[in-house]
Amino acid sequence: MSIVTPIISVLRSPVQFGAFCFLLFVSAMLYVGFLLNNYYQQQERQTLQQQLSQYHHQLDTKLAYVGHLLYSIDAYLDDGFKMDLFNQVAQSQLPGGDVELRLEMYRIIKPEQVQSIELLQRQLGFFDYTVRLQGQISTHYLTLMNVAPLADYGHTMGDSLAFSDAQIDMLYEHQSLMAVNWSDQDKWTLLLQRPDHQGASSVLGLSFELPILLEGLFGHIYQTSQQHVRVYTEQQELFNSDWQNNYDLAHRSVGANQTIDFYGQKLTLQLYSHKQLSPSLLENRQLMIAGFITVACLCAWLVWMQLRYLVSRNNVINKIVIERTTSLAQANDRLSIESDKRLAALQQQISAERKYKSLFLNSSEGLFVLDTHGQLVDANPAFRRLLLGNENQQLGAYLSQYIVDDEFAKQWQKIIDHKSRHDELEWLAQVESADSIWLRQTGSWLHGPSGTLYEGRVTDITQLKLFNEQLKYKAQHDSLTDLFNRQTFLGLVEACRSASVKQYVLLYIDLDRFKLINDTLGHLAGDRLLVEFATRMRTLLGSFSDIARLGGDEFAVLIELDKLPMPLEGILEDILVEVRKPFVYQQQSHSISGSVGVRRFTVPCVNYEAEKLLHDADIAMYEAKKRGKNCYYIYSSAIACEASRKLRIERALHDIDCDGELSLQFQPIYCCEGRRLRGFEALLRWHSTELGFVSPAEFIPIAEECAKINMLGQWVFKNAVSFMHECGEHDLFMSVNVSPLQIQSGSFVPWLIELFSHNQVEPGQFKIELTESAMMMTEDSLVEPLEQLHELGFGIYIDDFGTGFSSLARLNALPVTGLKIDRAFIEGIENMGSARQLIEAICAIAKSFDLVVTAEGIETPEQLAVLSKLHCQQSQGYLMSKPLVRGRAVSLVMQVNSAPYLELVT
Repeated sequence: MSIVTPIISVLRSPVQFGAFCFLLFVSAMLYVGFLLNNYYQQQERQTLQQQLSQYHHQLDTKLAYVGHLLYSIDAYLDDGFKMDLFNQVAQSQLPGGDVELRLEMYRIIKPEQVQSIELLQRQLGFFDYTVRLQGQISTHYLTLMNVAPLADYGHTMGDSLAFSDAQIDMLYEHQSLMAVNWSDQDKWTLLLQRPDHQGASSVLGLSFELPILLEGLFGHIYQTSQQHVRVYTEQQELFNSDWQNNYDLAHRSVGANQTIDFYGQKLTLQLYSHKQLSPSLLENRQLMIAGFITVACLCAWLVWMQLRYLVSRNNVINKIVIERTTSLAQANDRLSIESDKRLAALQQQISAERKYKSLFLNSSEGLFVLDTHGQLVDANPAFRRLLLGNENQQLGAYLSQYIVDDEFAKQWQKIIDHKSRHDELEWLAQVESADSIWLRQTGSWLHGPSGTLYEGRVTDITQLKLFNEQLKYKAQHDSLTDLFNRQTFLGLVEACRSASVKQYVLLYIDLDRFKLINDTLGHLAGDRLLVEFATRMRTLLGSFSDIARLGGDEFAVLIELDKLPMPLEGILEDILVEVRKPFVYQQQSHSISGSVGVRRFTVPCVNYEAEKLLHDADIAMYEAKKRGKNCYYIYSSAIACEASRKLRIERALHDIDCDGELSLQFQPIYCCEGRRLRGFEALLRWHSTELGFVSPAEFIPIAEECAKINMLGQWVFKNAVSFMHECGEHDLFMSVNVSPLQIQSGSFVPWLIELFSHNQVEPGQFKIELTESAMMMTEDSLVEPLEQLHELGFGIYIDDFGTGFSSLARLNALPVTGLKIDRAFIEGIENMGSARQLIEAICAIAKSFDLVVTAEGIETPEQLAVLSKLHCQQSQGYLMSKPLVRGRAVSLVMQVNSAPYLELVT
């Protein structure tokens, strides 16, 4: 029951039944193809085997003929025949043909018989006869004794072949023919046993080239039948009709195969058909059978697919009928629902139109509608009040009639013509009340069946515009003076750089002594002064220049030279005059001055940016301050190079390698008329890897400005202390120049104390030198640290005494222990003049204050003699010694220990 049910279900289903029939048909076709293929294969094998049998018969007949010939020759030769008979038989019996045969006589000898055989043959007339034993070592050898024809093969006499006992037994016991192959040669020999002669076994042989014989038999097969033949033994291949090895027959499957027994040697014949060697798709039987089966199966598959299609089509039609019936019912339901929705949508549309009309009429923003030409066709009351001035004003005007700006009117007309979209617009409108207002407009085009309309909205932004303009003005102007600020001014300079060929002047003005007024009278007074100065500059220059306050008390002016009412020098003098005019504050007059830097430039100017031009004017202004203030200075390349040099020195100081670039030189200081060494002055030298040698007068002020003076000072003190420690002489002292900024630093004195404590050097051996001008400028802040150093034992010297503005009261207030007279006062001292009187006064003051006096720059013995009479205790200069490097200074100390007095050369 379980088997019958599936069968019935398959038979009821046309598709499944067709599939079953299709599979059964395919199986039957495959089986028929298999039987046909086997049948044709057997037919081909039988045909090849029959052909090979014919070739086998031809070869067997040829080889049998050679054997019969050998028997017949043996019958002619009786026992003890002579050589003449041997040659005659060979000439008469050996036939001419495609294979050359040669009659040979052999003997089976042992190795010890070689000499006797050679002697015997030479006695018979074969004078160069020599036995050549070949092959592997054996107890017996088959040796060639005679050959015919002798003229062609006499050179082979004496050839020997190893002959085993088994071969001897086979030759003598069976007394039958035996074939041997000479190793490494194509020579084959058919042997026949003869009666023993003179104590040795004799063998008659018939030799030939077997490959040549095979070539004569089978060489034409490929040309006639497109087949190949291969003959081989177990040891070698004898013949291959595929002599070019195009098909590599040794590694191909064989069509037919037979074996021939050639008198003890097995020869194998193999035949290869043309179909095996060069298979063709058109002649491929298996491919044709497979193609036939495939076509038959494809036809069966098409029949089955057509059956499936008909069944599927019938099912689809039935399904469509069912779906159409169902869809009609659903469509009826949807129509009913859609009708209800349209009724509800119509009610909502009526409600929305009422709301839109209410919003349109009651909106505070101006709403309007334009036709395709930009003409007003509708507007709400807010729009009418905004532009028309009356809610009842009739429409019909074009919106472009209210636009004030012609450029925007052209832009709006393009929007109207192309019906293009636009972003938010802002434009100035002329209203009916003759006032102008700023409007912000948004809107879009609506394309409908009745035509194209533009719906827009406008908002009054006049107050917002005014507020933004005020913000913009404040962003561009200084809040105190109402002049341009720095950023705006730089923008003006940057804009004029790209103008046509013109000449401009950039002024940088700084008010001198403004800080004094601001600090003493207060910031309110300072602000009043700045406002008054700005008013004066606006009155003097405002008609032909741009004026800006850069910050603090710094101002800038941009002037086009062609607009100047007078020469530039006159304008600059007028500016200085206006600055010097008194300023009244709280019924009191106050005066200041100004320094002006001038920078000329020609446009277009692409090499210098606005910041660079302003910086150049700033440099010129500082040069004016250096020249005494209350003046102007015109920028030149010289001060530019000086500023650039200063900047390069500052950068080099930041990257300086102190131990690699800095060095100390020591200038000796003498007393007792310049003959006894008292100490040294440490002189700092800098040889920069980038700048070369840099003078201390040049880099020390810059180091003070860029906060590198403490680093340099510490390096000088470390090396000076190291030098004194190396000298080990406690009677000598070391003078070191110190900047007031170092002493004012709170960390200098503790660092100095720690340095001396670690190096075991007494502070009394060191003198600290400060310039007179620097000491007097910062006197109040120096008193406490100088007194602390003085209490520790350090000597305090005033360097370059007489060049500053010190008073005796200040000299008495500071803990000073010595004075150094500048070299400027030493020149001409040998003459009775003002210079000598000034030195006498300085020495008298020093004596009254109990101060040590040191004279610098002594270059002649006369100067030294005069200073000795004036009670100048110490002297230094080129007369005694130039500054020395460390090694030479140490050598000088060692020399002084042995000869303490210096011999002067006069």
